[in-house]
Amino acid sequence: MKKLRIPFSPMVFIPFMGAAVAMRKRPKDAYEEALVAFGGPVLGSVGALGFAGAAHAMDSPLLFALADFGFMINLFNMIPLGMMDGGRICGAISPYAGLVGLGLGGTMAYHGMVHNPIFHLVLLGGGYETFMRFYDPLGHAPPNYYSITSGQRAAITGGYFGLVGALFAAMAWNRQDMMTPEQLQSQSFETTHYRRYD
Repeated sequence: MKKLRIPFSPMVFIPFMGAAVAMRKRPKDAYEEALVAFGGPVLGSVGALGFAGAAHAMDSPLLFALADFGFMINLFNMIPLGMMDGGRICGAISPYAGLVGLGLGGTMAYHGMVHNPIFHLVLLGGGYETFMRFYDPLGHAPPNYYSITSGQRAAITGGYFGLVGALFAAMAWNRQDMMTPEQLQSQSFETTHYRRYD
């Protein structure tokens, strides 16, 4: 954001959701907003990849679990919904991306896949933002805000799906050697059992 000269607030940590930074000025267009939104997921994914590399090198169940959580939370953040980074990125791709995000978010909420109440607030906010983009496009954003070039839209689309695909691949690679909770419990029981009889 400094490079794009967009003032921003200090980082605020949201429990079990990640961190948020509020922009104090709207970017000049949707392309610039998408570039800003890429920052969090990209850096978060690099951090999770670092944990995964360390986990494989040290064969540490804790590091495997931390890497898995890192990949998962960044994938979650890429849902094209409201103020989440995925919503801000996909806003530059298509106005219908918000409808896809609402479908995914609504399904997750209905099946109880996410229990954090903040997610339900994000879902409501995303619904309102998507509705206003169709109902009052001029009031939702400045004129020509979403009028970006086809090359910019293609770059954002490729970056979005490339990052999502990379996160799925990294999570699959990490889980090849990660023990399940049942395996960890069994290993802990065996270690305790042997110690008692040593």
